[in-house]
Amino acid sequence: MQPTVEWVVNFTAASLVASPDEGAEKVGTLRPLTYLEVQGYEDDWAKVYNPRTRATAYISSNVLGPADPPPAYYTAPAPEAIESIQMPARIVDGAVVSFFPTPAPEAESYRLPHNASLFIQDKVVGEDGEDWYRTSEGDYVSPANVMLPPAPPRTFAGRWIDANLSTPSVLTAYEGDRVVMTSLVIKGLAAFQTSTGVFAIQRRVANETMSSDTIGIPRNGPGGYYLQNVLFTQYFLSDGSAIHYNYWSSVWGYAGSRGCLGLPYAESEFLWNWASVGTPVSIHY
Repeated sequence: MQPTVEWVVNFTAASLVASPDEGAEKVGTLRPLTYLEVQGYEDDWAKVYNPRTRATAYISSNVLGPADPPPAYYTAPAPEAIESIQMPARIVDGAVVSFFPTPAPEAESYRLPHNASLFIQDKVVGEDGEDWYRTSEGDYVSPANVMLPPAPPRTFAGRWIDANLSTPSVLTAYEGDRVVMTSLVIKGLAAFQTSTGVFAIQRRVANETMSSDTIGIPRNGPGGYYLQNVLFTQYFLSDGSAIHYNYWSSVWGYAGSRGCLGLPYAESEFLWNWASVGTPVSIHY
């Protein structure tokens, strides 16, 4: 007779430790509602086996509750890769992240919002026969909602920036031909289209006020603007076109600027610390 397997889930995010002790080495962190197989108890600690990672560790029994056995694919071996990707990517219009490559609702781990970052490790064939991307954390996401950096028309030596203005528009930082950062980016509106061509960063301003007064449009009139604390501005044209933090809009990947390339805070800060005057900027469709 087969021994009964005790399955539990953790109700909150919880730490896994190497031994049943408060001061023990932390060996991992579990997301809420992770299936675990109990192998025994020591005082207030449970020794558990995680079928996803195929590792054994200890967890406080205070965060655990009983569960039915997980779906069969939860304990199935991870699928073999059919293509190596090894590249950062962005989510377009939100995406479901699953612990196994299947559209089954019970496999859902969490959801990522528009323009969330993730690292794609490789491509696999899922339970449904469709292609899935595997992330660096071992989760899975449908390629339909993932934007990998589009191949640039040319590359440069050293550090350089590529901006593809096709929809959704994407800005990618490269070192040679290696991608180091990518993000959906706000581009110019139809009346103020972002210039295309190969440019270079001309000057940089860490924090400034942008006012339409400087281009002859009253700030309080039609089409006027007055924006304080615009951070991490890196100008690549003398007409004011720049890469900068855009806090007043979040239409990442779409038109919404007067020709500049607008980024979220973390990405614009990264470029500020990474790039310098003279860094090439290639802009194209």
